[in-house]
Amino acid sequence: MKIQNKIVILIAAAVLSLLFWAPWITDDYAINKVVEKLGGPDVSFNYLGQNMAVKDIPKEVGWFPFGRYVTFPSEAGWFVSFYGNVSP
Repeated sequence: MKIQNKIVILIAAAVLSLLFWAPWITDDYAINKVVEKLGGPDVSFNYLGQNMAVKDIPKEVGWFPFGRYVTFPSEAGWFVSFYGNVSP
């Protein structure tokens, strides 16, 4: 195998590893993207049978390949991808 092919494979593996890890998607960024998707911090959300403002709901963020997963415990969750897209 040529040295050029090895370098290309190494660079591709490094880029894929970075996308898999997605260190630029911080917990705060992921939470803000989900809150923005829901309409803002003051929007009413039915959390465990009570209407609450989104800003008052507890949030948990977990690492997930290629992004982060934001949840309202025992209620709902959203995936924030490495490029900032939010999907339920």
